[in-house]
Amino acid sequence: MPVPPVFVLAMLVILLGTQLAYLVAPRAPRYLVRLGLSTLAVLLGEGLGLAGLGARLAVGELHPINDLAMLALLQWAGTRWIRHEQPV
Repeated sequence: MPVPPVFVLAMLVILLGTQLAYLVAPRAPRYLVRLGLSTLAVLLGEGLGLAGLGARLAVGELHPINDLAMLALLQWAGTRWIRHEQPV
């Protein structure tokens, strides 16, 4: 069964976004939490694209601008929240 190209592109956005966020702030949160946040961000970005927000900015079926904006927002919020919860 062939894999649609949109899934491959989405996985690349998830993995690259997770790695970049981990390189920028390596201590908080952990890598698997960042991976989950990146996955959620891509799903939210695609949902916004399907709702019509940024639909013109699509690469095939993928909405990378929406995905990257949501990824940056969720990674930043996750880092702030986790660091706030950790004792100094």
